[in-house]
Amino acid sequence: MLHVNYMTYDLCREQDTINPCTHADIMLLSCETDDCHHPYWYAHIIKIFHINVQYYDNNASSDGIKRMNMLFVQWFSHDNGRPGGSGFAACRLYQVGFISNDDLDAFGFLDPDVVICGIHLIPAFSLG
Repeated sequence: MLHVNYMTYDLCREQDTINPCTHADIMLLSCETDDCHHPYWYAHIIKIFHINVQYYDNNASSDGIKRMNMLFVQWFSHDNGRPGGSGFAACRLYQVGFISNDDLDAFGFLDPDVVICGIHLIPAFSLG
């Protein structure tokens, strides 16, 4: 399980518990700097890894074993093909969907420290 501390809209401190078996969708800040891009990225956690890593550095005083946590995720992409657009200007919620499995960027590893909070996605059954 992953525990994420975050601040609510009314400035209260909360904590999300994210379990890959149940509530596994997350949100993080986008690294894209272009103004037309969406400010957040979304992903689905498949697995949480706890890795013991031994790092060798000639300049370091000690080469001890460090524990690292990693998330294995499947990325969501934004659905920009809606007629009339989406977002605040169009008065419609943004829609996301999984990136195709044959895309090389569909899956990846993520540092848990960059996760903002867990999210709840509502399926759009009417769209198929």
